[in-house]
Amino acid sequence: MGERVAIYARISEDTLGLEQGVERQLRDARELVEKRGWSVAEEFADNDISALHGAYRPKYEALLEAAEKGSVERIVAYQLSRLWRNRRERAEAIELLSKRRVSITLIRGNDIDLTTPMGRSFAAQLGEADTLESELKSERVASAALERAQAGQTSGHVLYGWKRINEYGRSGRRLSFHDELHPEHAPIVREIVERVLAKESLCKIGADLDARGIQPPRVAAGRDVAPGRPDTWSTSSVRSVAMRWANCGKRVHHRGREDEQILPAAWPPIVTDAQQTELRMLLSDPSRATSRTGARQHYLTFAPEIARCGKCKGKLRVVNKRGHQTYVCQDRGCTGRRKVWVDDLVERVVVKRLAEPDARDLFRRDDSEAWQAREEMRVIDAKLLELTDDYESDLITREQFLRLTARHRARLVELEKKAAKVVVGLPAGLIAEMVGPHAQERWQTLEPGQRLALLTAMGFDLELVHGARGGPGFKPESVKIFFRRDSGPVDD
Repeated sequence: MGERVAIYARISEDTLGLEQGVERQLRDARELVEKRGWSVAEEFADNDISALHGAYRPKYEALLEAAEKGSVERIVAYQLSRLWRNRRERAEAIELLSKRRVSITLIRGNDIDLTTPMGRSFAAQLGEADTLESELKSERVASAALERAQAGQTSGHVLYGWKRINEYGRSGRRLSFHDELHPEHAPIVREIVERVLAKESLCKIGADLDARGIQPPRVAAGRDVAPGRPDTWSTSSVRSVAMRWANCGKRVHHRGREDEQILPAAWPPIVTDAQQTELRMLLSDPSRATSRTGARQHYLTFAPEIARCGKCKGKLRVVNKRGHQTYVCQDRGCTGRRKVWVDDLVERVVVKRLAEPDARDLFRRDDSEAWQAREEMRVIDAKLLELTDDYESDLITREQFLRLTARHRARLVELEKKAAKVVVGLPAGLIAEMVGPHAQERWQTLEPGQRLALLTAMGFDLELVHGARGGPGFKPESVKIFFRRDSGPVDD
């Protein structure tokens, strides 16, 4: 009986998932093993996984484990590049296989005896050539991707909201393409952005789109839906469409995990830069309170900027107390008022205030300092990228690089504090609908999250007065309400 052989096969890309590449490698390896009179102990194949950057390859790890246990004496692979493209992986594996006295046979190459210095040196030199080839290819791909990004071209399939127009030559070969607004999908993207800015919950938006029979992006594009994945608008799919820089005619280019560039795109925008920036700030806000369904349930709870306990200044939450929903202090429970009474008072006060002639003045604010901070942050981010390029090109020393980046990052910390003070406003259309005689009717249609946003923009301030007593029923004086731009408390 011949040597115990392990066959290993791998290809980097299999976009169609057909696994034809690995099957050919396995077939050729079996024929070689049979000719040599060996016996196949195990077969290992990693499909559609690159080996250049050390990505996890489950079958490759199983192969090394088999070698470690002594289950195999030889590895047969199509080429050495099928085993290794990464320098670190190659060095570690050569060390392991040499200790376990495992040799390598290449279908398109030679036998390599890793138990000898010459064999190990040959494997290292041959592998280094493979690594160089892969790195040069990766560099060419990255350069081409940057060129596409700088030209504003998309790097993949057409995005939801646009349609692709292909241009062909006389031979029928596609010469170029450009993307135009899709007459049906672009209005849906615009609607999603505007509704999110109006503080509607993502869950409600998705449910409404489904009820109207509007297909989500993957289904509309005719792409297969993964098993177990819904073919409807989920909260994540609404959020994904809303958050795209593409919506305002911008393109994102990644030069690394943390190196992101926002560049002008060649396709027409659906919404404005201001709308998209405000939306991303809104959805990225860590203080944005949501429930498991993606929608706020009560607009005065967990929002100390507009409603709190009058004694300890703590957040409010809702509990069932003697059969009634009640606002109470979250931490100590030192105050409590029946929810239906407080909500009714808030509605009457807000509607009354919105009907007054100077109601629009409540929504005026100066966020100029915060927006200037965000603009300076973008400038510093660009400088940090330039410093990285200069350091990699040996234009500055490591000491200079570290000193300059430390100074810029310290400034970023200061600017982030200023930028955090930006109050995301309400759409002008919603403000126009709320100010005037129709305020009460419009208030009834608002979700809790929209009501919270409205009260925040108005400078609304509520405290549950501690120790307020005086018989049964609700006493309006037990709730103190202010509008911060007004001179004193509101009298109902």
